[in-house]
Amino acid sequence: MKMRRNIRRVTKAAERHQHFVEIPYAIFRRLRSKGLPLITAYLGMNVAIRTAAARKQDEPDRSYRAAGAWRIQIFDDLLAAEPVWRRFEQVDALATPYQSFDLLAAWHRQVGTQTGVTPFIVVGFDDVGAAFLWPFGRMRKGPLNVVSFLGGKHANFNSAMWRHDVAQRFTADDIHAVVARIAAESHQADVFNLLNQPASWEGVVNPFALLPHQPSPSDSLRLGLHAPGEELIKEVLSPAMRGRLRTKERKLKRLPGYRYLQAATAADVDRLLDAFFALKAEHMAEQSLPNIFAKPGNEAFLREACHHGLAAGNPLIEIHALECDEELLALFAGISNGRRFSASFNTRTLSDNARQSPGLILLVHIITNLADRGLQSFDLGIGEARYKTFFCKEPAPLFDSFLPVTPLGHLAAISGRLGYRMKRHIKQSRALWSLVQAFRQGVRPWSANSL
Repeated sequence: MKMRRNIRRVTKAAERHQHFVEIPYAIFRRLRSKGLPLITAYLGMNVAIRTAAARKQDEPDRSYRAAGAWRIQIFDDLLAAEPVWRRFEQVDALATPYQSFDLLAAWHRQVGTQTGVTPFIVVGFDDVGAAFLWPFGRMRKGPLNVVSFLGGKHANFNSAMWRHDVAQRFTADDIHAVVARIAAESHQADVFNLLNQPASWEGVVNPFALLPHQPSPSDSLRLGLHAPGEELIKEVLSPAMRGRLRTKERKLKRLPGYRYLQAATAADVDRLLDAFFALKAEHMAEQSLPNIFAKPGNEAFLREACHHGLAAGNPLIEIHALECDEELLALFAGISNGRRFSASFNTRTLSDNARQSPGLILLVHIITNLADRGLQSFDLGIGEARYKTFFCKEPAPLFDSFLPVTPLGHLAAISGRLGYRMKRHIKQSRALWSLVQAFRQGVRPWSANSL
């Protein structure tokens, strides 16, 4: 009778908490021989049973664990994970440019360590070798251990790294099996908050899209670079728009030292970043917004990423700019993997020269440059801005997943889903978003001054 009650208890908990259950160790011992097979048969799926007994602090964080057909290894040290990570990069694994080892290692050195992020790199192996790598980090938020993608807000697109053949045959059951094994044995994760994941990448559906998910608050737009630069610009912009931008650039060309450049030397990078950080601080103050680039480690990370690989002509973040002798007119910086260029951060002048649309003129130069270099696609990152629609018109939807591992994580996942759903609703509503922006700037939209 007690066995049946215990089975019903665990079964109901599994149904409520997406198949991850925490039970006292004494009950686990009594269920282990007969109860678990009955529960699994009843539910028709893998059930991860997590005992309440905590794992000893001195137990190793990295060990092989069987999860269905996969052997799982978890790394809490980026250097230990580097060899297998490099192998994924060498075989051109399916991933966005933001999953570069060098980029995320720089981010963790400069930002992650200061915000309490511990690497939580999940690597799966099959009979062939390394099959997938999930570049996660673990962070303590109040009572919760939250696992999310490394890179924070500096990564516009978050994705696992997949061997191509694995990405096309991975199933939701496979993902559940891996997460269940983490839940059962690591005792270091309450909820997985997996944000801003592309629904597909380079024509391959994201395996994580097989899990329950919801649209991200903001999406992205992309442009296929399918023609030489000059031809492409003629396709993208109307004759009237091209004419206006040519007229405006003629005015800018009168400025002493006017030029378009891609940063190629350390001196270029330092000069342009110095101007960028100063301008960005002014922009943020003008909008009554906190300066995110002033947060600990952010400036150091961007400087390191822009310098890394520069001497070899392959920086982690490449900078494009319009400048003259007197000032920086516009700047766009982005990340590339040789096929996709993804804009990361940008700014423009606050002087009267802003009337000549230096940002749009710079984008014409950048797109022309990338198309002539043979890249395949281009995007302007995540978020809503009218200028983006001038160039990028193909939707690139993103999604978020909140995967609870413990009962406490289940509550956090519910909160996360509701919060991000509301955030999307606000951003997709022009009226609500205008209201938010007005309040940020300390303006009452209904005041006489705004009419």
